[in-house]
Amino acid sequence: MKRLFITLVLLLAAVTASHARRFQVGVRVGVNAIDYSLPIVSFADGYLVGGNTKVGFETALMARLNITRHLHLQTEFEFCRSGYQLRYVSPAFERIVKLHANRVEIPLMLGVNIGPVRLFAGTLFRIAHSEKSSAPRLAEVRFNNSDVGIMGGIGINIRKFFVEARISGYPKSSVSNTIISNDVGQRVRVGRNIRYSLSTGFFF
Repeated sequence: MKRLFITLVLLLAAVTASHARRFQVGVRVGVNAIDYSLPIVSFADGYLVGGNTKVGFETALMARLNITRHLHLQTEFEFCRSGYQLRYVSPAFERIVKLHANRVEIPLMLGVNIGPVRLFAGTLFRIAHSEKSSAPRLAEVRFNNSDVGIMGGIGINIRKFFVEARISGYPKSSVSNTIISNDVGQRVRVGRNIRYSLSTGFFF
């Protein structure tokens, strides 16, 4: 049902734009950093706790429908790779475990242009994701967040080019992950899992 809704929105935007001649397509690339707050998770042989912030990247194809001069509707097909770091501590040793999460998301946002400044906010739909750990025996994370998140940001338009900063995440009530160590898993409520992004791009 969710994918059908997304497809219908994209088709409606494309058909409407073809008649209004207000349709733009473009690309966006950028970097991101995750604010991930994991409490201490204890196991029989040791415990896991959150580590330092890692930098990731993201890229997207964009489609924008200019409803008026100052108001537009925008959707994207985005690939995002985000980095995480955990610290595994046991009586015998301590090790940093690096993780990354690959996500395919479709943001849908409403934007307002105020001169060269653009303000925008909306929702995002996660349609695919995968995780990988540098030490899967010691630490893995299954991100059980909702598939629907929220996002918003601000951008500066420079003709067809732009620079923007955005923040995205999931409702706090749904931010819970499964933390696995030595084949033992625990469902843990995470304080924060927020992505901050800085990107640039252009419209054709």
